[in-house]
Amino acid sequence: PLLAEGRSMNDNPQVTVPSDTPLPTPRDEPSVDTVCTRQPVSVTPHGEVAARWMQYGTPVIRCSRRKRALESGWGAETPAAEILEKFGRPEQAPARWSGQHARDLVGLLTGRSTRPGGRGLLVVDLDMPYPDAQPLEGRWANCCSGVDVLEMHARAAGESYPETYTVMTPSIGKVGRGEQLYFLQPEDGPLIGCATGAGAAAHAPYELTAPHLGPMVDIRGAGGYVIAVGCHVGDRAYERVSPPGLGPQPIPGWLLKLLRSGEKIRQAAPARPVVRQMPTGTRAERYAVAALNGELEGVSGAGEGERNRRLFAAARRLGELSPTAPAVLAESTVQDELLAAARAAGLGEQEALHTIRSGWSTGSRSPLDGAA
Repeated sequence: PLLAEGRSMNDNPQVTVPSDTPLPTPRDEPSVDTVCTRQPVSVTPHGEVAARWMQYGTPVIRCSRRKRALESGWGAETPAAEILEKFGRPEQAPARWSGQHARDLVGLLTGRSTRPGGRGLLVVDLDMPYPDAQPLEGRWANCCSGVDVLEMHARAAGESYPETYTVMTPSIGKVGRGEQLYFLQPEDGPLIGCATGAGAAAHAPYELTAPHLGPMVDIRGAGGYVIAVGCHVGDRAYERVSPPGLGPQPIPGWLLKLLRSGEKIRQAAPARPVVRQMPTGTRAERYAVAALNGELEGVSGAGEGERNRRLFAAARRLGELSPTAPAVLAESTVQDELLAAARAAGLGEQEALHTIRSGWSTGSRSPLDGAA
């Protein structure tokens, strides 16, 4: 098959055509905690990485160095025409990845495609634990990584480990580098969505749209994204480790059966999110905890027509308070807690994130004077 401007997919180091070339399993080449020897200054510019994936038919978004989406309007319910116009045109890549955005990471929108049929990628993300993680118990007692979990599923089905386009991920701070297996979404039936290795119960009131396969196994399908090969996080890169002739393959039957075991996993949203315990050593920190709990309760209980305004006000106030108790009101902590409350109230994730970031930015520009 040919890409735009007559370039063959074999000329593209990011994506290649399928072949019968044997793919070593991760057991033949175990993941290790190594630092990429290539320096960021010598890698393919991210704008070119983005353009190549768009030529392949995969829409892309800009992401921060913390892998947060920097663009909105790409959810699973967004019409294909809008996805194509905003995120699927290769000629737009130089402008989108220029200036202060030149080193933004490239996020591949999974599940969606600008090719006929609109069916894109399904990525199985196999993670590694943190050094202080507790050993797994029960069914997964002998598993030390997501690779082990997927191998257990394969053995239970009497099948071999999947051979497909495979990427080694940086996994900063963990005991080793993770792996991602790229597949093609099935041609029939609904698109497969997203799930995480923590399971649905741990993510209430978030709605997961694919079955939970086990610890340290994330599913990235419709409504999700992964970081593209060629991008760096720190001094480590997302690196393809499968042979050059092996592209994303159809999902093996045994794995598809697992992924089809529940087309939509719904969690009943609680009246308000559970707020985790936080440091309360000083008077300012105790006040900050009380303020956070109060704002979360107000957001999660807000009615339609009031939710977005209430969310903005909460983010702004907590942004103002943050300097008085930074151990409690860290930006990432506040964002995660407010997002859970917004989802409990019925707001969509992208809309809620935009409102939270706007409110926090407004509040942090006018911090309180330190006397919480």
